[in-house]
Amino acid sequence: MAAPVRAFNILVLVDVAEPAVSQHDYSYDLTTEEWKNEAHVLKSLTALGHHPRLLALHDDIAPLLVEVQQQRPDLVFNMCEGFRGDRRFEANLPALLELMGLPYTGAGPEALALCKDKGLTKKILTYHKVRVPRFQVSTLSRPEKSLDTDFPFPALVKPLGLEASEGVAEASLASTETDALKRCAFIHERYACDAIIEEFIQGREIYVGVAGNERLTVFRPRELFFDGADDAGKRMATYHAKWNDRYREKWGIRTGFAELTSDQEQRLTATSKNIYRLLRLRGYARLDFRLTAGGEFVFLEANPNPTIAKDEDFAASAAGAGVEYGALIQKIVRLAGN
Repeated sequence: MAAPVRAFNILVLVDVAEPAVSQHDYSYDLTTEEWKNEAHVLKSLTALGHHPRLLALHDDIAPLLVEVQQQRPDLVFNMCEGFRGDRRFEANLPALLELMGLPYTGAGPEALALCKDKGLTKKILTYHKVRVPRFQVSTLSRPEKSLDTDFPFPALVKPLGLEASEGVAEASLASTETDALKRCAFIHERYACDAIIEEFIQGREIYVGVAGNERLTVFRPRELFFDGADDAGKRMATYHAKWNDRYREKWGIRTGFAELTSDQEQRLTATSKNIYRLLRLRGYARLDFRLTAGGEFVFLEANPNPTIAKDEDFAASAAGAGVEYGALIQKIVRLAGN
């Protein structure tokens, strides 16, 4: 692999569930499945000729401030998804990096906060005539007591701001208003967060990887296939459908490249670029759609700074477009800004 024109000192910033131990050696952790995202990035950065250093944060920003004062990096590879184990603080870390004048990879605080609110995201895109599911939001402080009389069912009920299908199960699919409100109450109690009730779109589950700032590259779309699932409850991206290998094997759930017509690919590319810009994304992101039987793409949600492990969908999507893993990581580094 050819070395980059310039080698950077890169601080790879991650968050951990427990207080980070001073001088902790994370070399063992990086051999586990849980840390493969970070491990793949660190290995690739090293192979590219860069000099990465790993810093883990939990509930104290002092180690970051000390690190910057003592060994100011050229840029930060931001892989933090929260602070104190709370994803509501995901946008705060890049905001802090901006205050310190440090370039960093991925989305900025504005886009992270916006994409965290699936309801607000849909309102903005609806204004710009992007097709999204019909929805209502039930807040923790003021839970919904009823839905619009013409609300379409079945409906999907999920946490408003969580990612990776957390809180999404077969029970999330509601066929009546009573079922939907009951699931909202469960989410409020179980996750202590707001919930969104949205129209369940029947169709194919399509994932689109996009990279860039001003000039955008749309990678080859991926699809979540449900080969052995007939009912709607198993034909959706639940937590088990994404992360439980035994469940995926039982119901024939897998990901692969989406076979689309030329017209569909053109429309999807144009729509993805439009959404990416409207949500003020930068660096890289994954956009989720449903493709209906009538050929309409319906936007579901955006995932800024998605998982970029070598064997996950975003990297596979890039590889399908001719961008091998090292080139992908180097592209993300090159796109770093503040």
